[in-house]
Amino acid sequence: MDSNSMAYIGLAYRAGRALAGTAACEKGIKNGEVRLLLMQRELSEGTREKFLRFCERNGTVVRLVEEPEALGRAIGRPEIMIVGLKDRGLANAARSMMDGVKRVGVVE
Repeated sequence: MDSNSMAYIGLAYRAGRALAGTAACEKGIKNGEVRLLLMQRELSEGTREKFLRFCERNGTVVRLVEEPEALGRAIGRPEIMIVGLKDRGLANAARSMMDGVKRVGVVE
C-alpha cells in the first residue's frame, strides 16, 4: 500500500470521518455509515471472515491491507487493525489508490 492512500486514511481519521476498531466499525457498518472498510491481513481469521460476511450483507466495500501495521501507523494508533472510512470522497480516493486506478471512482 502506498503512502498516499495511507495519508487519506490518516486525514479521514483526524477529521473524524473514520472509525477505528472492531466495535466501532461494526456499529458504523450496521448504521450504513462506513463507505470503505480496511482490514489488516494479520487480523485473526475469524474476525476477518466475520467482517467480510457482514460487509457483504450490508453492501460495504472491503479492502485487505497487506503491509503489517500500516493502518495503525496511518492513524497514530499502532494497535488498530481495522478502519472504516465514512467520508465518500476520501473513501473513493483511498480505494482508487489501493486498486491502482488513476482516476477516482465511485464507492457503491
